[in-house]
Amino acid sequence: MRSSINPFDMDKLYLDFIDKKNDENYVERYTDNEGWYKASSAGFCSRKQYYESVLKLTPTLKPKPDSLMKMRLGTIFHDELQGALKETKNLSLYNIEDNNNIEVSNNIEVSNSIDKEKDITNIQKEKWEVHVEGNIELQDLNVRGHFDIVFEGDKVFLYDIKTIGSYPWSLKFGRKKMNDTSRAYPLQLGTYGLGVEEVFGRLDGMYLYYYNKDTSKTKTIEVPMVEKSKAYIYWEGINEEHAKGLPKLELGSSPEQQWACGFCSFKDVCKPEAFIEHNKQKGMWY
Repeated sequence: MRSSINPFDMDKLYLDFIDKKNDENYVERYTDNEGWYKASSAGFCSRKQYYESVLKLTPTLKPKPDSLMKMRLGTIFHDELQGALKETKNLSLYNIEDNNNIEVSNNIEVSNSIDKEKDITNIQKEKWEVHVEGNIELQDLNVRGHFDIVFEGDKVFLYDIKTIGSYPWSLKFGRKKMNDTSRAYPLQLGTYGLGVEEVFGRLDGMYLYYYNKDTSKTKTIEVPMVEKSKAYIYWEGINEEHAKGLPKLELGSSPEQQWACGFCSFKDVCKPEAFIEHNKQKGMWY
């Protein structure tokens, strides 16, 4: 008779591995960056950024095991795609004539995007150097971070990789897609864009490359260059706000999204329970 006892806790083995990798990544990226804002936190909760970058607190709560595993899938895809590009020192752009998979970010008119009818032929003839995981540093805004991918030729293009599940994918790209009111992803890309422009001397286009972790579908969204200016204004505001002390709890900035408090690694420090209950009673929380 087969024993029902499982001799190895595979979940724990894998979660221990994830913890080790996350700790290594934190040391590599942030050990010497205390007091700097993370470019990847643009648009996210202002109070969380204050705890992390101004008070320099260590996160006290970890995500749940299933969340850690899901996030690891995103990390694996990042590493895989960037690894593939690292092996490609120079390249000509592939399938540039097929732009059916490229959209323009909603609600903003793009005045400085690529004139594809005019520029595609020239782009195809160019050779492109690929840069992955590059550092950016915006000293006047006290912001540091790492861009995902930059293609450098006669022009410079920035790509940021976003891995999401099927439900958020359906909200963004499905038949019943909803208007995306979150400012985080465009502000993050705008922040990276400011840094890339400093490093490479120019920037000609910014793109979000979405990967569906459940179906392996991809979608590329062109983000207007005006997001660089918005990102600069955003970080100026964050610096000014934090100079006055801990921001108050206010939906739209602290937190930016209603669901964020439940996943925050500083929840036990922030103690947003009364704020959440107040908003529930007003019908502003779900």
